[in-house]
Amino acid sequence: MGDFGNPFATGADDAGHTAEEIDAILNDLQGTDVSDFDIPAIATLPTLESILNEDDTDGGGSFFDSSAFNNSAASYTSGVEDASIASFDVVSGASAIRKCAESLKVNDSLIKLAKLRKVSAETIKQKSPSKFGNPTVVLIGSRLAIGTSTGYVHVFDLTQKLVCRCSPPAAEIGPVSAIDANRDERRLLVGFAKGLLALYDLQTGKHLQTMEDVHSFECSILSIKFTDNPNMAIFTDNGGSVYALEFKSTLGRKSASSTCIFSGSKGEAFAAEPLLVSEKFPLHRFSETFIVAVVSLNKLIIAELKPVLRSVFSFPLEASPTKPPLLEWHIVTIQTGDNSKSVEPVLAVATGRQIVFVQVSAVVGEAAPKCSFIQRTTLEFDIMNIKWMNNYLLSVIDIAERLHVVDIRSQSVIDSVDISFVGLTYQSSFYKGLATTRSVSQAMALAGDSSCSQSIGMYQGQIVLLGNNGVFVASLRMWFERVERLVSKEKELEAIKFVLDIYSGQAKGVLGLTRDAQERRGILRRQVRSLIQTAIDRCLKSVPVHGKIDILKEHFEAVIPVCMEACTATGDYEFLFGSLYDRFSLDVMARSVYLQCLEPMILNDDLDDLSPGVFKDFIELYESRDQFVSIEACVVRLKVSSFDIHQVVGVCRQYDLFDGLAYVFTTAFADARTPLEEYLLRLRREMRGKPNLPDEIVALGNKLIVYLSCCLNGLTYPSGLPNDTHASAIALDVFQSLLARHSRSPDDAEPVFVHLRTLLDFNTRETLNVFAMAFNQPYFNDAKGLEFQQQLVDRLQQVVVHGEDFEPTHVSAVFTFIARLMTKPDAKIVINRMLIEQTLEVLCVADSRSRHDERETAVMELYHSGVLKHIGDKLVMKLAETAKFFRLCEILYEKHNMYDKLLNCYLDDSLRKGYIFGFLQRVLISPLYEEADRQLVRDAFIVRFADLLALDRAKTAQLTVSSLWNDVPRLLKVISSDIMGQYLFVKALFDFVLRTPSTATGSEGTAFPMEYHDIFIELMCQVRPDTVYDHIRSNDGFDADRALEVCRKYGLVKPMAYLLEKRGDADQALDILMEEFNRMVCHYLVSQRDEASTEEYEKTLHATTDTARLVMDFCQRVGMKMDQPSREKMWLRVLEFMLSAIKSTDATCGDSRKSDLRILCVDLLKCMTGHVDLLVFLKLILEDPAYRHGKFGELRDLLLGIVDAYSYETVRLSQYLRTSLSIVANSFFLSDFALIYEKSTLSRHP
Repeated sequence: MGDFGNPFATGADDAGHTAEEIDAILNDLQGTDVSDFDIPAIATLPTLESILNEDDTDGGGSFFDSSAFNNSAASYTSGVEDASIASFDVVSGASAIRKCAESLKVNDSLIKLAKLRKVSAETIKQKSPSKFGNPTVVLIGSRLAIGTSTGYVHVFDLTQKLVCRCSPPAAEIGPVSAIDANRDERRLLVGFAKGLLALYDLQTGKHLQTMEDVHSFECSILSIKFTDNPNMAIFTDNGGSVYALEFKSTLGRKSASSTCIFSGSKGEAFAAEPLLVSEKFPLHRFSETFIVAVVSLNKLIIAELKPVLRSVFSFPLEASPTKPPLLEWHIVTIQTGDNSKSVEPVLAVATGRQIVFVQVSAVVGEAAPKCSFIQRTTLEFDIMNIKWMNNYLLSVIDIAERLHVVDIRSQSVIDSVDISFVGLTYQSSFYKGLATTRSVSQAMALAGDSSCSQSIGMYQGQIVLLGNNGVFVASLRMWFERVERLVSKEKELEAIKFVLDIYSGQAKGVLGLTRDAQERRGILRRQVRSLIQTAIDRCLKSVPVHGKIDILKEHFEAVIPVCMEACTATGDYEFLFGSLYDRFSLDVMARSVYLQCLEPMILNDDLDDLSPGVFKDFIELYESRDQFVSIEACVVRLKVSSFDIHQVVGVCRQYDLFDGLAYVFTTAFADARTPLEEYLLRLRREMRGKPNLPDEIVALGNKLIVYLSCCLNGLTYPSGLPNDTHASAIALDVFQSLLARHSRSPDDAEPVFVHLRTLLDFNTRETLNVFAMAFNQPYFNDAKGLEFQQQLVDRLQQVVVHGEDFEPTHVSAVFTFIARLMTKPDAKIVINRMLIEQTLEVLCVADSRSRHDERETAVMELYHSGVLKHIGDKLVMKLAETAKFFRLCEILYEKHNMYDKLLNCYLDDSLRKGYIFGFLQRVLISPLYEEADRQLVRDAFIVRFADLLALDRAKTAQLTVSSLWNDVPRLLKVISSDIMGQYLFVKALFDFVLRTPSTATGSEGTAFPMEYHDIFIELMCQVRPDTVYDHIRSNDGFDADRALEVCRKYGLVKPMAYLLEKRGDADQALDILMEEFNRMVCHYLVSQRDEASTEEYEKTLHATTDTARLVMDFCQRVGMKMDQPSREKMWLRVLEFMLSAIKSTDATCGDSRKSDLRILCVDLLKCMTGHVDLLVFLKLILEDPAYRHGKFGELRDLLLGIVDAYSYETVRLSQYLRTSLSIVANSFFLSDFALIYEKSTLSRHP
């Protein structure tokens, strides 16, 4: 649902009655508000009694009185009264209409259907003779007019009496297609299917005037609507045009003229609706300008007819001809943002499933009105017709011929009923132009399939439906009608629920209630009481006399809770605890159910005051069932005036209900001391000699601490709500009780300050927390309150310091509490120096069981407050170091410039280790510190280097580069036993310098010093040997000889070969590679045996292949720099080694593992191609013993590999020669010579 503005609000009377009519109706229906539902004027007013007692089967009565709404015995309306309420699922998206189920929980129907028997009989009677034909259109007002298919119009009055009949003005003019009366209901304008318009006297049926040439020729009239001017009407035809027809009388001669306000040639109009305001608001500005709304399939237009025709608003639409748009005006009360109200016209525009509401406002100082969207509602069905029923209810008929009532404010469907039995008459033939020879557009013809607007009329909130089966009226039941209907069906409980929904404002479509809130509640309260009495009577009369007791219980449980909740909801407590209880007390089971229903109502805070007699019975019942917890829960939620105090106190003491006892004493007697002392002594007895307390005693102790907190902080126990009456008196009285030396009746074994000691023994910390919170109250901070604080400190010293049973954690907690009291801004706590030192020593005891943070905070507060000035920083520092109060140590070290210890302080504090690097950066870089201080920090850095490295290696490396660059060897010695740690640290240094070379202080031309680089390579050879080759290839700045020596030391062949190659010693590099190749082949030969595992074989083969690739790459790279003999010698050396390896393979391995080295040999020969003469290594292969025997396929593969490599090299050479010669030829204009030379070359190298 998209909301364009403010939702509708009610408040204006839209009935349109005269003052006399309203007074008459109010006299008859007291409590009925006509602004909610329009009750029409009738000739003879029925009394309320006659309406309520009327028989549903009676067919008489006037047109709009109550009897006309009763059910008919005809088959058309059978079951209408009992029609089920349709519910609609929520449509997804912002424009969804919400499902309304709350207001219609009862099985009741809001819509009431009735058949107008006399009108229907008269209409149906005229169907047989061909003279009058079938009904086609209907008009409802103070007269009911029905047009027929032969051009006649029947006019009835409010008593359904035929007043007159309007005859057609000419023969064969076609059916009546539209009809309307002017505002004073003196003239009736009738439109015919063949395009003729005729004016009649509505009172007599006399024909007054015929109009033929006021619109397009042979266009059927589709709709007629009079404006506020009784001499001006708006009509539309099936050509899609809209006309304003104005009647004039000059010297007794009547004439009519029309003005086309919308031409069908520019877009067909499907509806035109003038705004009517003069009847209800004659002084309204719009009563003079005559506003009319016109809608087509793609546009909505609002125009003014006076003083000149002009458009004031237009908006694009997207409508389908199968679901044509609909228009309906209404005057409503709009609720604005500042809670003010204004009476404005609102236009409802329906297209498909959507209804858009447009507000038209008269703006002061502006000529044109302001139009704005205020709401959009989307339904779940396709709309065929809409009518306003009142300010907030809209009737909607869908294409399935169901009538829905939509609440505009909540945008919910509150009721619906099937009206298909009416057999609505449709105006399809008029839209299709069947009565004329003129053709219509396809869109107009499609629109006529669902057009029934002339068959539905609305008059003062009641809908008249014209159908082939008669004329029916749909109206909404008054609230009391709905109630009585439920009562007549013996559904009193559903009726109670419905009235309660009205009382709470949740019900929708409630009609007939006054707007005065107080009077409204009184009416509903009396109605609820009446319904309850009826339900009680029925319940007590229908008590089951046979069966199990559960059946009897279920019988009363179905009625009693509903009645009690209804009394509670309406505030009728006198009836609830009076007549209602008396009636149910006559039956033992009913009385029991009644009392049981009190418990949830009390616990949900629906009841806080009961009749003492009722609650006495409640306690007796629950006591007999041992439900003591429920008794206590109810006692603490009720006012003390609700029960017998003596009974409640006795029950609470008998069954140890502390909450109930405490509540009664504090509320009724303002005495919080008695229950506290009584249960503290009991807690003391239960705790004596028991290291592990039972759960019930622990629960009691916790309750006492909570109770103490409530008393000292001015709260009511156990609710926790503020106590505004005796807060300070109760708090001081309870505090004085705790400070007492003995109880009221002490024995010889009772210790001093027994109550305070009991609380401290049970839970020291929580007890002290209660005192700390209480001392924030104002009554503990005046002169008397400060005296109490001092007394508490004195008592705590005597109990804890000189006590024998307190653990160090309890002592620490007490002194922490004292320290915090002393450090308060206006503290006046007096304590001697010896006790301060004693307190400090207790707080600084390194006890893992005590709360370290609280003790440290307490000592810091003492230090900052100046209480420890006489002790000296040296002793405080020593105690803080012993207790590991690192935050305090930080303050003291910073104060005395002990930065080396400050570094240790950060590292030793597990919670603040992360701050160490900020501190180091601040001290080592900032010019605010002396060099001596920085040196202290550097030395401490070196000592704790391992810890720093473990904390954050990257930040440690960054600090090393910036402040300890020359101390890297010293740092490495600190972690000399951790080779991996050394490597990672140096790598972090290298990476940081590589990213930010300007920060390093290396040698000239090198960001990272060569000395550190050599160390890094050596560490890498030990830890990550597989990364050495890539590192030395991609980096410079190291000693190549030193690196070669280190690589030789750790046997890294690949880096050694690279370094030797880089130095120019290719022969030695080749020797190293061939030595490694030989070693790999030896391992391979061992794994080639059949007994070797496949996994071992694959591993050695992979290593051998990698080494062979390395040798081949080396030969290709180095051979480019050698002469031909040296290059051939190098390659042949490798080839000879490979052939010898193949020979050894044939001698040792099985058949399945012979071909792997041969594949490597093929790859080697391919690499040799282009570097060695083909005949040389081909001769060598053919003479090799490995290829003298065996299958030709193996030799063939080898030779084909050589030929392929040779062909590839030849193609490359040919392309190179062709490209080079072409360039030369183009440069010297010798293209002919180049082509000849190219042919000769290609002939030599095919």
